[in-house]
Amino acid sequence: MPLDSYPGTSPKPQFMSDALLSSVAGLGVQAETEVANVAHSGQLGTGYRLTKLDGATPEVFNPVVGVVLTTPTMWNKFPEKIAMCRGLMETHAKAINGINFGYSLEVADTQIGHDGQTIKVPTASKRSGVNPSASFVELKGNVIYRFFQDWIFDIQHPDTNSSILPAMGLTGHDMPGWTFNAFSMSMLFIQYDPTGLPDRIIDAYVICDMFPTEIGEIGFDHTIGTTQTQDRTINFAGYVQHNNTTKYLGVQMAKQLALHRINYNYAVPGVIGSAEATAALQEQLRSSAKGAGINWEANAGNPTAIPVDGALGASAAYVAQSASERQANEAIRNSGGAQNANIGDPTANTSGMG
Repeated sequence: MPLDSYPGTSPKPQFMSDALLSSVAGLGVQAETEVANVAHSGQLGTGYRLTKLDGATPEVFNPVVGVVLTTPTMWNKFPEKIAMCRGLMETHAKAINGINFGYSLEVADTQIGHDGQTIKVPTASKRSGVNPSASFVELKGNVIYRFFQDWIFDIQHPDTNSSILPAMGLTGHDMPGWTFNAFSMSMLFIQYDPTGLPDRIIDAYVICDMFPTEIGEIGFDHTIGTTQTQDRTINFAGYVQHNNTTKYLGVQMAKQLALHRINYNYAVPGVIGSAEATAALQEQLRSSAKGAGINWEANAGNPTAIPVDGALGASAAYVAQSASERQANEAIRNSGGAQNANIGDPTANTSGMG
């Protein structure tokens, strides 16, 4: 039998055109979610099938991105605390653990037959709870410990068993009703896929009623000849919400954040900051030690240097460039700003994060 006539063998590579399905009836995913076509892509049956390998691509889970949705309303008169809460939880935490959860189905045993076996019948499905904790490295001024200590004192001071806020001048008009919103925050956790595109996130969920329950010891110690930094682990209460709506919320938040549009190929070095690059470099060179360094050697100390307009001289190598070369190099430098609107700060966005 000719090779081409045998339907199970093809000398030409074929790729799986239906590796991803945009909708699967009854699966409980949103319509725009793409899932692997597991019905046609198995690799552990009779053997591997390379032409169906796309449908067996493993999913890669990057670290989730946490976004503070709401902050305690008892801080409405303290905008600095609100900003610090967002900054610490979203951009300073080394790790946020205890936010994983799962589902289980409880069963009951029923006697069947005379041989002692029992048969199980499902009774109740359960969602496991969460125990969030955030880890930090302590910063200048012991600010992390003090912030979460103040959060606890704002809820209840250990010496008075009541909130410290009225003693700080908050009147009944300024103090919100003492509900969960008054003393807790909520966070949205987004699980991106490797592309980082908002409409391709894997899932998203919300943890509400978050407030610190334990902040650990302050870290005082006396051991001769030793110094140390301090790691902080803050434990939180929390209640998890997870459904199709929380994923939709994650998609909308990811679109607002637009993290996928940040281009770190144009991240600005610290020496430049938010200034225009040429002006910033000129300022740094002017402020350097006089009569030293490569700038002095190339410009002031180089007899072949030809001065040009501006604070900097020009080396012979620079002057030797043709006008068209200089114009092309200038266009390349300027193109960075056109490609990335965040060239002043590549991490800048309008999401309110940090």
